[in-house]
Amino acid sequence: MPQVVKKSGGRQPFDRAKVHGGFQLACRKRPVTPDALELAVDAIEARLRRSAEREIASMKIGEMVLEELVKLDRVAYLRFASVYQEFATPEEFLVLLKPLLSKP
Repeated sequence: MPQVVKKSGGRQPFDRAKVHGGFQLACRKRPVTPDALELAVDAIEARLRRSAEREIASMKIGEMVLEELVKLDRVAYLRFASVYQEFATPEEFLVLLKPLLSKP
């Protein structure tokens, strides 16, 4: 598994539990099964294992989480994105929301 490069520049081993915790928090009180969460974390872990990279930015892992969340639950996706992307204004949130409104 590649080392995770944090925003601060520090490095640490990939921690599956942290990724799982992010999914759980985003999906809290949403109709997402524990099995679906496990499969999403498995998908991210598999992508990292297949990667030839020795290091990966934590931001890239966050993007992978967003890719999985939008497939699982759009509200959970918005929750995670609003914190992960550090929205400062309602307009930034609206930019993220507009494409979701056009999808069934």
